[in-house]
Amino acid sequence: MAERENIRSRLKKHQLTQVWLINQLGLRGIVTDKTEMSSVLAGTRSGSKADAIIELSHDILDKYEEGSVLVKE
Repeated sequence: MAERENIRSRLKKHQLTQVWLINQLGLRGIVTDKTEMSSVLAGTRSGSKADAIIELSHDILDKYEEGSVLVKE
């Protein structure tokens, strides 16, 4: 659950939205929507796709913090 909260915290810290993250995930091949993303971050959805969303979200945010991900699509 800490992984999920960390994603929310990092989005808030950088004033990024879940929609931005959803778009970044889409660019990397994971198609999701607001409802699914919210459920994954709340911990009410689990499974291989949820795990992939969490893992890739951390990777995207790591790259953003390094300056290698654009804010705008």
